[in-house]
Amino acid sequence: MENKEKNNISIIIIIFTIILISSISLCAIHWPVFAANAVNEIDISVTRKAALLEQATLITLKALVQSMDGLEIQIKRKEKEFHEAKTEGQKVKIAQEISDMNSKLDEMRRNFEEISTGVALEDVTVQPKKSFDWQEEVQELLGPIMQEIRNITAHPRELERLRSEISYIKKRIPVIERGIQNIKNLIGETDDQELNDYLKNLEIRWSSQNKQLSNQLAVAEYKLSEKLQGKTSFVESAQKLFRIFFKSRGKNLLLALIAFFFVWVILRYLHLHLFNIGILKMSGDRSLFNRLTNVAYNIFSFIGAMGASLLILYVSGDWVLLGLILIFLLGVIWAARQAIPMFWEQGKLLLNVGPVKENERLVYNGIPWKVKSINLYTELINPELKGGRITLPLKDIINMRSRPYDPDEIWFPCRENDWVLLTDGTFGKVVNQTPEIVELVLRGGSRKTYPAIDFLNQAPINISTNFRVNVTFGIDYEHQAICTQEVPEKLKNTLIEKLKKKGYEKTLLNLDVEFKQAGASSLDLEIMADFSGEAAKDYFRLSRTIQRICVDACNTNGWVIPFTQVTIHNAQN
Repeated sequence: MENKEKNNISIIIIIFTIILISSISLCAIHWPVFAANAVNEIDISVTRKAALLEQATLITLKALVQSMDGLEIQIKRKEKEFHEAKTEGQKVKIAQEISDMNSKLDEMRRNFEEISTGVALEDVTVQPKKSFDWQEEVQELLGPIMQEIRNITAHPRELERLRSEISYIKKRIPVIERGIQNIKNLIGETDDQELNDYLKNLEIRWSSQNKQLSNQLAVAEYKLSEKLQGKTSFVESAQKLFRIFFKSRGKNLLLALIAFFFVWVILRYLHLHLFNIGILKMSGDRSLFNRLTNVAYNIFSFIGAMGASLLILYVSGDWVLLGLILIFLLGVIWAARQAIPMFWEQGKLLLNVGPVKENERLVYNGIPWKVKSINLYTELINPELKGGRITLPLKDIINMRSRPYDPDEIWFPCRENDWVLLTDGTFGKVVNQTPEIVELVLRGGSRKTYPAIDFLNQAPINISTNFRVNVTFGIDYEHQAICTQEVPEKLKNTLIEKLKKKGYEKTLLNLDVEFKQAGASSLDLEIMADFSGEAAKDYFRLSRTIQRICVDACNTNGWVIPFTQVTIHNAQN
């Protein structure tokens, strides 16, 4: 039998291995074909686009060259003014103007290169190597993720930047043109040659600045039109993004998920074999060692499956997905630090060393329960209730307490078909009892329902096992001589004989008649009749029956039944 089990295990493991190898092989075969088709669909014709934009490109480049030449002339003029300046304040002001012009000239050259080559300079710029910095290392780790986000939002951000730049330039050009017009008006009205020369120089500088802004506006509008012509619809962009994702990252993600579930299934199968079939078979033994081994194995299974998926991403070099998963795991660990005390308490419960233990008794919602098993979902049972089996998450029993119980302890004060007497005077037969309600059928057929906890608070008396009927009966004082011996003996024999004739022969367990007390108007006898549970439904009828038999016995034996008497004494004169 053991050899057969081992053969079955070997066959299953071989089947899982074949499935994994086949899946990886199919991925390796079909992914290149899929990637090639995706690239062919993504590629667009750039020849037609270049032909349409060639003329606009040349016009824009020519305008840029003119602006750069004009700006270089202004820089040389400012440098000359710098050397001729006599005060330090003039030199500082001119140096700042020269710095601003050089920045503008660098920006124009950069635009000229980007438009001429069609390549963004930041794509070919190499960053210099810096000394070790842990913040920089974290940034490099998160860099691929942030770059992916930037790539996704690059197009709309660039469009918004160009629109903002065009709007800003269009607002400045009218202001500069108005200033130039004011300068021209002043030139036409003045006869001072020196002032006229200054105004003309100012006009030249503002005209040059206006031309630079016009060129910047042309460049920005050219870039915007180029971006808008290459803009695709949302559906096409989504399809493109979807294809690119499944060409690279989708493949890696799929392989990582396959590795995770394959390792998880294998480890869970080994868990089943080790703990239910193999050397660690519990056979009902829930010792601390087995529990600790079980918890450790579950943790190991998750870590092993997660490690397999991370290894796939590491080997494939997909740092984006790897970084996202690591950030997610770190976030879970960080969020869980507040729950460490709760996890510690739950761990003690799983190891059966907490305040609640298996095979002990606890009270939940006012009802006693037996703890059958403690796992991620704890199972509680009450054998006396219909549907008396509930499962609670582990966190719900952290604040509970259990205790060992005696085998003779009851789990509920009654069972179905038992007759009970409650403190509110209700007398009925239990026909249904669940963890929520208890339903009684009263004499006559009506039904009464109690919530389970309210039923228990009524302190039910279960008379379906054995019960006693107590009846007090009095005779007149004229029988005082025979009330302690003769009357009780004859009354007892009469009661036993009559009750047996009425069908209570098998249910009558015992009957005694004793002198109870000398009352104010009668000599009272106490009748104590014990019956088995089969007669429970006649509990109140039996009291009436015994009273009737007592009256018949008095008539037969000539015993007088007294009534309440009042004696009046006349006052002496």
